[in-house]
Amino acid sequence: MESVLIAIGGNALYDKKSGNNLSPEMVRQVCTRIVEVFQSGYLPVITFGNGPQVGNLLDMAETSARLFETPVTLDTCVSWTQGEIGYWLTRELTKQLLEAGFDKPVMALNTLVEVNSEDPAFQKPSKPVGRFISAEEAQRLYEERGWIVGPDANRGYRRMVPSPKPLRILEAEPIQHLIRSGYIVMCCGGGGIPVYKKDGVFQGIEAVIDKDFTSCLLAKTLKIENLIICTEVENVYLNFGQPNQTALRRLALADAEQYQAEGHFGAGSMGPKVSAMIDYVRHGGKRAFITSLEKVVEALSGQAGTEIHATADLPAAP
Repeated sequence: MESVLIAIGGNALYDKKSGNNLSPEMVRQVCTRIVEVFQSGYLPVITFGNGPQVGNLLDMAETSARLFETPVTLDTCVSWTQGEIGYWLTRELTKQLLEAGFDKPVMALNTLVEVNSEDPAFQKPSKPVGRFISAEEAQRLYEERGWIVGPDANRGYRRMVPSPKPLRILEAEPIQHLIRSGYIVMCCGGGGIPVYKKDGVFQGIEAVIDKDFTSCLLAKTLKIENLIICTEVENVYLNFGQPNQTALRRLALADAEQYQAEGHFGAGSMGPKVSAMIDYVRHGGKRAFITSLEKVVEALSGQAGTEIHATADLPAAP
């Protein structure tokens, strides 16, 4: 059974109406898709984002900080949301698998990811977390709390935090053991809990790692055959939002790299996802897809989504 890593965004689980971290209905829908992938003959490995959730928790932690001698840090908030989301997904997925006639083991694993404490990202926070806010509220929060706030995908403003590149997944070996033992594993939530090594010991650091880059790193490290990054749209487009926008379906690696270099994919939206896919395929990945959660099964069968694949004359990875 081939494995497929499915990277699910935190917005796909977030209750937009109430502002709660998780929507039971969204969790149900996500798990339904995962079961369908398993039924189609693939072993799913699940990673997930936590942008809205970790922003919510960080906001609450800072609001209540006066109650604690030691403030709750951002890396701890990442850990809390990893556990929260993993618990909800594990519970619902186990239920749906049993209903479909599969007694399949499922495990959520809190995951630490090493970063470089000198990563330039710490000097330029760019990862959006939390809810969308207006320009007026953004200015108020900057003045009152010192938040760094910026526009996000033309949908409003969000808080920005550092997002260093992932270097190593500390639990890669036990994750691989679980996959080989037939488990459906949920891991690397929110890009992983960011840590760095100081005096030979790992320390937490305040940041949120991009879950797509961590997903790519995990897929490369464990040689997972397929990678799917889920978005709100079915395909990647050239000239997105313009009258001449064109859906991309199946791309050779060289074409994907060319379009990326030409600036077709926004730095704050599709660009990082395409970069992660390119990196995965260049380093030995079989197939990489970007598509909506609803279309993951169709993408694997070649009927939907945007696929990037290697070619026979691909030069060796650096």
